[in-house]
Amino acid sequence: MKRMVLMLILASIGFIYAQEEYYDDYNNTHSSDTTADEIITTEPMAVADIIGTATNDTPDNTPEQDMTASAEASISEFYKKLNIPIWYRWREFGVSATIPYFMSRDVPMSDLSASGIGDISIGFSYGKFLAEQNTYLDFNVTAKLPTGDDKADAGDGVTVSLTTETLDITGAISAYYFMDDFTYKGNIIYTMNGKYTDDWDIEHDRGDNFLFVVGADYRWQYNLTFGLNANYGMHANSENDGVEGMDKTIFMDLKPVVKYPINLFEFVAGAKIPLYTDTPDDSYNEGNRNMVFFFRTNYQLF
Repeated sequence: MKRMVLMLILASIGFIYAQEEYYDDYNNTHSSDTTADEIITTEPMAVADIIGTATNDTPDNTPEQDMTASAEASISEFYKKLNIPIWYRWREFGVSATIPYFMSRDVPMSDLSASGIGDISIGFSYGKFLAEQNTYLDFNVTAKLPTGDDKADAGDGVTVSLTTETLDITGAISAYYFMDDFTYKGNIIYTMNGKYTDDWDIEHDRGDNFLFVVGADYRWQYNLTFGLNANYGMHANSENDGVEGMDKTIFMDLKPVVKYPINLFEFVAGAKIPLYTDTPDDSYNEGNRNMVFFFRTNYQLF
């Protein structure tokens, strides 16, 4: 009898832990906008050019055009992902494309995982350097396409989605102010998430995302740069067939980064540290999220 009671207690603890694991992954998804993260972590190339000439008398002497390719790996408890962003700028105009590849996307409450290409993003931007104000302004519109596999094989007959299954449009306004060895920055990002219909003909509206970011970079000796961003965001309530769900998420994060350029390369390492998560009242959903580490290499093609 005692053994049976002990087994029931252990099973209950395991079930509660598994539920918390599920909701941790759920909260991570609702507080993370892939396109917004790409815009924040991959700054316009003109910013680096301006910083590189900031000690000259003509800080607005940036190249007429340039192109950069990057590789960024991000690691969290439930996934390992590789992003390949490509940026091209001609004068004030820029275009970008980002191809994400999940090296592993874990299935919560199991030891299973899947891999494959996620949702590709295509962006257009306009940036202008205001020499008298020593400020660079950037306006960006990005479309995230539902190119990922919605039923990636995780083994044992289990599938996992690598896509949101929606066409999402993100608009962003970014400002960078240069003062000596400091670069102050601010971003306002809004994502209009699309709708999709599942296998049971139920229409899902995932709810929109809002993100406000402030931060600063300090260029130390040897061009080693330390940066810190503070993020405040909100994921609005979703709807299923017009019925509003109770899954609004409000969150705050810190994102410390370290950057170091070598010739045409730039190496970036950082983390997204959850500070606060406000989620609907649920016995298992306690607002927990996981830290994300990322490493990026930028290479200026020309």
